[in-house]
Amino acid sequence: MNELEYMPQNSRFEAILLGFLGGALDVYCQIQFDTLVATQTGNILFLIADISHSPLQQTLIRLFSVLFFSIGFMFGLHVRANAKTAFWRVYALLPLLIATMILPLLPDIRLLWVVLLALATGLLTLTFSGSQIESHAYSILMTSGNYRKMITAWHQYFNADEKTCAMKRQAINYSLVVISFVIGAITTAILYHFTHEKTIWIVTLNLACIIYHYSSVVVRYRLQACNI
Repeated sequence: MNELEYMPQNSRFEAILLGFLGGALDVYCQIQFDTLVATQTGNILFLIADISHSPLQQTLIRLFSVLFFSIGFMFGLHVRANAKTAFWRVYALLPLLIATMILPLLPDIRLLWVVLLALATGLLTLTFSGSQIESHAYSILMTSGNYRKMITAWHQYFNADEKTCAMKRQAINYSLVVISFVIGAITTAILYHFTHEKTIWIVTLNLACIIYHYSSVVVRYRLQACNI
């Protein structure tokens, strides 16, 4: 068996999937509900702007998104603190997997959809907070920080007297995360014209890939007790 260089949650493949997920999920929610569930800093700004001109219902939707994302994140802290096996990350992904799978089949109650998605997204965000793309920190589900790091990494590489493979790989890694976010966003925006609310199933498929990849690496390298 080959030696594992990085834990599965720190792999390049996992970072690309999470980047795609962030772009797809926020574009879907912006189109469907006119709010965000992953990028809560933007949501807070929209919420403040809504006070002056938006209907009360839309303001409540944004408020509930921020509130239940925070609740999901805090619940994730409890889950991580009590984790006994590396599979806790899989268990923490299941609520969002199930929510995105069944929501298009439920009555079109926007507030309910946003509450469920924000709660599960908060849990997912905590689950992968602190993860790295190989050996470098990055932001999951959003791209603003990764975009700055991508530009910085390429600038350092092109201006270095001695260009190393490690410097180039770091720049490529950040580029891949940014590109995957953009592809996720564009793919969702295009698909929505044809599949409407069922477009969220692309998020379900993405989550299934994340769970499969993570679980298979944990089982293959027997990381159940050491990757907590």
